[in-house]
Amino acid sequence: MTTIRTVAERAGVSMKTVSRALNNPDSVSSNTRERILAVAEALNFVPDQRARGMRLGRSGVVGLLTDVIASTPCAVDIVRGVEDYLSEQGYSMLIGNTESRAGSSEAVLRGFRASRVEGVLYAATYHRLAEEFHPPPSMPSVLVNCFHSTPDLPTVVPDEERGGYAAIEHLLSLGHRSITYLTLAPEIEATRLRMKGALRAMREAGISATTESFAVTGQTGTGAFSQAEAYEAAHNLLLRRVRPTAIFCGNDEMALQVFNAAADLGIAIPEALSVVGFDDHRLFSEGMRPGLTTVALPYQKMGRLAAELLLNELGGSTQRGVVRVDGPLVVRASTRAVDGKAAPARKARSRASAKLVSP
Repeated sequence: MTTIRTVAERAGVSMKTVSRALNNPDSVSSNTRERILAVAEALNFVPDQRARGMRLGRSGVVGLLTDVIASTPCAVDIVRGVEDYLSEQGYSMLIGNTESRAGSSEAVLRGFRASRVEGVLYAATYHRLAEEFHPPPSMPSVLVNCFHSTPDLPTVVPDEERGGYAAIEHLLSLGHRSITYLTLAPEIEATRLRMKGALRAMREAGISATTESFAVTGQTGTGAFSQAEAYEAAHNLLLRRVRPTAIFCGNDEMALQVFNAAADLGIAIPEALSVVGFDDHRLFSEGMRPGLTTVALPYQKMGRLAAELLLNELGGSTQRGVVRVDGPLVVRASTRAVDGKAAPARKARSRASAKLVSP
């Protein structure tokens, strides 16, 4: 195996000079540095980052603690975002999965400490209070897609309120005035915040709306999504004597059940009913026909930003509190104007951005 001694002997310099050339390039002359790098490349020399970390008192490793997020099709983008940024900065990542087992969070954190991780990211499957996460005082921590009772803990979450506003603003721009919000469980943070944004958009358009008049519960529990419950809620809503011309759904899975209920009742989408989802879960939004207009959750951007905040904290620059990340409205073919025209492409607005894609 090639060692730093081998590189030094081949390049005709000391091991200390090789170390400086690899770790602090500006400390040696350009000619010496180029000669050392050429030798290292020819010998396929790979520096021992673990040994370097021990010398510097650092491991170069960050822990990512999750609640089954690594197996969630959409939210796995958080992991991608974290990994991309860490890799660019020369860090590696350990992943620990709690799977909602009692005490598993503490067990994973103990393992992280044994592996000398420098900091930890905690990522949740959906936007919620992370009661089970107890960050060690000595370990810098950042939350992703969740929040904590400790108010100054660095936190990155989607801008749910702006997402709700963007969905309703889009439908209003198409002339819809009879709109219903088919919600996830009422106690979910995302439901409350999206409702706030949606009602604000309605009020700004001069439409009187309240939670009671505007919303219909499509899911009563916070556990696994119930297709049957969502279908029944959508079916009953579409059976009303005066049914809405547009439905804003709590997620794309719920939008699929609206599609199913509408098909069973002979209601054409988007000719007789416009539908907007939330998540931009590609298996649904791109696989449905017509393609689903939806608000994208910016998971990859959130993961990347959270990793950046953590490394900034490790470097002594701490940003406390909550950072909200805006997700774009992706306009597909499931929405159209009430006069029968297809949904138009439109420029990004200051409050809500949108992009038009093919059905």
